Amino acid sequence: MSKKDARKSFAQPHWEEWIRAAHFSPALRVGRTLYLSGHTGVPGADIETQIRQAYEDVAGTLRLAGASWADVVSITSYHVGFNEQREALRRVHNEFVREPYPAWSAVGVAELVDGLAIEISVIAELPE
Repeated sequence: MSKKDARKSFAQPHWEEWIRAAHFSPALRVGRTLYLSGHTGVPGADIETQIRQAYEDVAGTLRLAGASWADVVSITSYHVGFNEQREALRRVHNEFVREPYPAWSAVGVAELVDGLAIEISVIAELPE
């Protein structure tokens, strides 16, 4: 199998416009490792809704690749107003992750695209 054949991109339909404009993969499988680009909620929603939407969007992309949150080994999340999100983030996060818990870096940032408050990227190890 060539190196190119070992790679496969995954995208839910709502990513099509972003893919055309920015030339990237919402998720890229390389061997058994799946790399997800930043997934977000919907601008204007309350913070807990945005967080839940981001986690659910990650779940949807994982499903396309034959994975789930149980396969996630690393999370990086970006937050505008991290301290104000902390409790809602903890509630939602705990609904999606199970032991053994993935590594997680949560980073406060000044700004995200379209006025969003959260963006989540993950790395997963796909089942054999």
